[in-house]
Amino acid sequence: MRRDGFFRAFFGMGPASIRRRVVISPVIYPNRLGKVRYRRSVLGYLVVYLRHMTFVKAPMTQAAVSDAVLLLKNTPCREVVFIGAMGGLAKGLKIGDIFRTSRAKEVHSVSSLHAEPRRKMFSLRKRGVVGIDFESRAFFSAARKAKLSATAYYVVTDLPLTKPFYLGNTAREKERIALSLRALAAEINENQAH
Repeated sequence: MRRDGFFRAFFGMGPASIRRRVVISPVIYPNRLGKVRYRRSVLGYLVVYLRHMTFVKAPMTQAAVSDAVLLLKNTPCREVVFIGAMGGLAKGLKIGDIFRTSRAKEVHSVSSLHAEPRRKMFSLRKRGVVGIDFESRAFFSAARKAKLSATAYYVVTDLPLTKPFYLGNTAREKERIALSLRALAAEINENQAH
């Protein structure tokens, strides 16, 4: 019973309610999925139980994402999808672009905004890293431990080498980010229909 209560603190319901596909995102709120009802868990996760998937709006921290994924191990879940934001490092990326991967090493996770010195960012780009974020390493590591298939989608929200987050975005860049988030939410809904 204690374990079930612990699970409910994250998901607002018991493990049997989880669908085979779980989408976890610190950047998409449930209202982007249309008129849906969601549960607010004790820990502040916003959880939507749809017909073919569970959607979780998680806090933007490594621990929040990792803990949620690890708890899925003993549920019907077999696939986890992460939707997050990243600072684009690869040449040619623009603010608002969407990047998809199923490999953790393409996106480097930092634990703090202070961990973004230019020299390090150039070094990461030389090694083939596409971008930086906070949660990727935790997400993919937890999925591997839980033996779940994992894919991640990122919206480029800044370019640390040419336009860092603290310079702000233009109206056009904000619009591109919003359109990309809308497209990812629409893809969630489309996959829900199948």
